[in-house]
Amino acid sequence: MTDKEAMGSPKRLARKTGILYFLVILTGVASEAIARNFIIVPGDIATTVYRITAYEWMFRLAFVISLTRFAVLVLMVLALYRLLGPVNKDWSLVMVALALLSIPIGMVSLLFQYAAPLLFSSGGYSTLFTTEQWHAQVLFFIDMQTLGDKASQILAIWLLPLGFLIHRSGFLPRILGVLMGIAGLGYVTDFLIFFLLPNLNWQVAGIAFLAELPFPLWLLIKGVDVEQWRSRAREVA
Repeated sequence: MTDKEAMGSPKRLARKTGILYFLVILTGVASEAIARNFIIVPGDIATTVYRITAYEWMFRLAFVISLTRFAVLVLMVLALYRLLGPVNKDWSLVMVALALLSIPIGMVSLLFQYAAPLLFSSGGYSTLFTTEQWHAQVLFFIDMQTLGDKASQILAIWLLPLGFLIHRSGFLPRILGVLMGIAGLGYVTDFLIFFLLPNLNWQVAGIAFLAELPFPLWLLIKGVDVEQWRSRAREVA
């Protein structure tokens, strides 16, 4: 979309952004449901190994869905930049940089998950390890993928400049900016608890996720205040 087209149809831009945001959410939930909630059984590596081998196509499907999520995430962040750039270019660039930086970290950690079934599908590996050693290595790869995901969560601070931009925009409700800020702080808190207080066994990512949902919903249903958006866009033109 060119700048002229965006100026002419900010509601369309908002709704496209909302669609991309929901695609990121849906692909994330789908891959999590398949890999983490169905295939992987926490504390039971034998059952996990069985399910990886019995449902390998589903395990690989979760991998492809996760990769798709990262591709859509790139488009979503760029769309957010087009939508909120008129509010403050500098903070919009900070938002984009932090969000895009999380993608390669997430993709590298995803490779550890994909490596798990390779231990069983490659004949060369099967002659090198005992069953117990296979199980231990599968557990290692799964744990490394979890660690990579949690490590990338620190970059959820990109939701803070996003919340700031929404709050200052004038063409979106201020409360949405507050909620996005809460979501960003929630993900970062989850990261800190995981690495600094592992025995606490608290997770606040679910609360952060719920705080994040109203924003794409608003973009899809209501869009933006067109006149306010155009006024902002003219100021930076």
